[in-house]
Parts: sequence; structure tokens; C-alpha cells
Amino acid sequence: MKKSILIAASVTILLGISAVALSAQSLLDNDFYNQAKGQLAQADQAMQSGDYDTAASLAAQAKENFAKSDEYVATTLMFYRANGWLSQAKDRVAYAKSIKADTNFKDAYDRAVTDAGGAKDALDAKDYDKSIGLSKDAIAALANIAPVAAKAPPPPPTAEPTLPQYYTVRLVISKRDCFWRIAGFPFVYNDPWKWRLLYDANKSLLGDPANPDLIEPGQRFVIPSASGETRQGDYDPAVNYPTYSSK
Repeated sequence: MKKSILIAASVTILLGISAVALSAQSLLDNDFYNQAKGQLAQADQAMQSGDYDTAASLAAQAKENFAKSDEYVATTLMFYRANGWLSQAKDRVAYAKSIKADTNFKDAYDRAVTDAGGAKDALDAKDYDKSIGLSKDAIAALANIAPVAAKAPPPPPTAEPTLPQYYTVRLVISKRDCFWRIAGFPFVYNDPWKWRLLYDANKSLLGDPANPDLIEPGQRFVIPSASGETRQGDYDPAVNYPTYSSK
């Protein structure tokens, strides 16, 4: 009778421990957990029927299987965690390659690839802590990479302004504009002796076409091409024109 009371008390304690394990059990299902639940139910039935030895044996087996279930769940969760970190490391390496980090950040990229490979090997070997550490190292190695902006092409050379095609007579007190002086401007003919080209092209605009000296401020004269050179637009004092050359 005394032995039965001790066995019953032991079974009650085991059932209580198993009940705690049951209530704290992860939602992840596994064979150890399911087997422990069955053994726990059988132990309870044996207890109710007074078969304390069987109840004690079943309760002990249930406790052992609950412990195995906890270990299985913990191991599975570690696998998921390590696999998650490895996925992040692989994604980071893939992104790095997409922005040419294997060329622009070669040392960091190569280090990350090596760490990610080691993390995969450690995961396969079920060394989850090592795998997680290497995955984090791979991610950290690529933490500061960013796309390298493409170098902008050099701007095209500034086109040299063409020689002006028109000249408007100015009021210059010290040196009054005349066909002689206008022809001598570097952007016109750079030679005052070519004044007649200007006169012949513009004498119809003069008050007295027979007198080349009668030009007035504000008159707009065309500058005809002297040697096939290109001329365009009106003379602008703010523009640095090239010097005319007949060559």
C-alpha cells in the first residue's frame, strides 16, 4: 500500500511535468510530440485504473519524448533562423553583383562570397551558430556598397563662332566707321584694302550710292564672303570672333 502511494505520487508529478511541457509545446508538429501525447493519455488511464507501475512507466516515457520534442523544435527553429540569414546573405551578394560590385568593390565582394559559401557549408553540417555568424559577416562586408554613377561623357567642344554676316554701323567719335575701317576689322576681312567688297554689296543702301563715304550710324550692311568662308548672324561686340583668313 505504501509503495502504491509513492508510485501514485511519482506519476502525479510526472503527469504534472508533462502537462507543463504540453502547454508550452511549440505549434510545430513532430513524431516525438505526438507520441508523448499518446503516452500521457495512456498513463492517465492507467492511473485511474490503479495500475500505478504502468502509469509511472508511460509517464516517464512521455516525459522523455516531450524532451526530445523540445530539442527537435529548438533545432528546427535554429535551422530556420540560420537559413533565413543565409537567404539574406545570398540576396545581398546577388544585388552586389547586379551593381557590378564584383568589379567596383572587388575585395568586399570576394569576402562576402567566401563568407556566404562558408555559411552554406556550415548549414549543411548543422552548425547553425557558425552559419549565422558567417552570413552576418557576408552582409556586413557589403554594407557600404552602392551603385557607382557612370561617368558623364565629356561635353562636346564649344563650337567656334562663325564670322558675322551683317554689321551695323556704330557711332564711334574717335574713329568714325567707314568701309575702309570696317573691312580692316579682324572679323570682317582683316584687310582695309578689301573695302570695295563691302561698298559694292551695300551701295544701294547709301543716300548717294556714288559716294562710299556717306554711311550713317544704324545702317546694317551685309558682309559678303570674300573667299568662300561661312558667315552667319549679326556682329555682336560681346562675341569673341575668329580672325578672317583667306587660307
